[in-house]
Amino acid sequence: MNYYTINQTGIREIESFLLKTTHNPHGLSEDMLQACASAAEFQLGEGNGASIEVYSFFSKSGRTETYTISDAGIDCHKSDYDDDDSQPCESTTGGKNDDQRD
Repeated sequence: MNYYTINQTGIREIESFLLKTTHNPHGLSEDMLQACASAAEFQLGEGNGASIEVYSFFSKSGRTETYTISDAGIDCHKSDYDDDDSQPCESTTGGKNDDQRD
């Protein structure tokens, strides 16, 4: 079984998205960015894409804003507890991730 984590590239993508789309008079803390990364990791665990959502009352547009983290922002890992090696460690959109590169 595979599990996915958001890497530093993904964290920077989240930061860029939030700076463009939200009211952030006090800036963005690492804790806020990590919370968004955790939300994206949860979505991946549920079989969805690595996406985050900004509610309308936080967004500059007044609409709900959604962002999906690119494959470069996601690391794929094989579970140490899984005896089944038949599952390839692929990104959420079908591309290969760090665990499969030579």
